[in-house]
Amino acid sequence: MEYTGSQYIGEYVDGRMEGEAEYILPTKTKYVGEMKDGMFHGQGTLYFPSGSRHDAIWEKGLVVKVSLNSPIWTHLEKSLRAVMTVGTASITRPRG
Repeated sequence: MEYTGSQYIGEYVDGRMEGEAEYILPTKTKYVGEMKDGMFHGQGTLYFPSGSRHDAIWEKGLVVKVSLNSPIWTHLEKSLRAVMTVGTASITRPRG
């Protein structure tokens, strides 16, 4: 899940991002939550530069359950597709 220009604050297990963490994308969108095997996994929140946030349950880097009770939404982030695009933009898939 390494994305050029991103910042990771958290622990590593066997060289992979794991546990409670903070992951900041170059766009200043910030993920705060659980990581497993280098991916968003478990409860986590995306904080957008606009001030809105997206609370969700993640599995292997993808949203599996959305909380529509997130306090502040802009109409762009309210689109699940827009949120999924932000969430999956940081996933590095194996080559080959």
